[in-house]
Amino acid sequence: MKEITTFIFPIVGRRFIFDALTTLEEHTPYPHFTIVVDQTRPDLEFETRLRGMVDLWIKPKHNLGFAEASNLGIRLAPTPFITVMNDDVVFLPNPYPNGWFQGILQTFQKYTTAAAVGPMSPREPGWGYGKPGYIEHLSFEESQDVENIGRLIKEKKGQMIDGITCWGPTFRADYLARIGLFDERYFPGAGEDYDWCGRCYLRGYRALATSLAWVYHHWGQSKDEPDGLDQAQPPVREQWNKERVLWPQGFDLWGKDPETQEPLPRVPEVARLGF
Repeated sequence: MKEITTFIFPIVGRRFIFDALTTLEEHTPYPHFTIVVDQTRPDLEFETRLRGMVDLWIKPKHNLGFAEASNLGIRLAPTPFITVMNDDVVFLPNPYPNGWFQGILQTFQKYTTAAAVGPMSPREPGWGYGKPGYIEHLSFEESQDVENIGRLIKEKKGQMIDGITCWGPTFRADYLARIGLFDERYFPGAGEDYDWCGRCYLRGYRALATSLAWVYHHWGQSKDEPDGLDQAQPPVREQWNKERVLWPQGFDLWGKDPETQEPLPRVPEVARLGF
């Protein structure tokens, strides 16, 4: 059986990557490749261990930023699907014979215009629902129990949310080639995922978060690490970051609350797409 997807982890910190890689192998039976774009400061012991756990280890001379580091891995991926993951994730036992990724593939099969499908997390930010802090569907400890994940899947009844942020999406490689990669002017990170979603929908595709697959995300722990390489920011990126607009012109910023279907606040950083 050929590899079905390539997992790409751009990292600037060392705290989470080993847990991510270990649980990835435990809970992802599908054949896959793994690429890490390691933007941490040199550390022989760390690098030796990391290289032994992945198919390809890439060590840039400076911090490329999330978009460029992701694009570097995407260009090297030989598989029909490509998964770009933050490193502050823990893969969970999902109640399928082939694990959580089976839910991702089922979603692609059902929604043929989906260009990207990502999992949901038992812990999610409340700001998308107009609530402070985080919504804890399950604690971290509870999420390790496959029966609890199975209950979440049943409760959500196959719910999909349009407008995926890029902490863990899987892309269809052929659709990705038509839509384009991340805009590397979003540096060092934040905004490139919203920009990509905008281009995705303007070209007639969808980007979905699926309740058929669950991965625990710590949120906000994968960037601004003190052990990351220095950032080399070309002048064109610096100017772009001062003037950038997160959404393409004419793009509908309104999203809908998945429960009430009421419009969410029109704030680019937190709005969910509604189509």
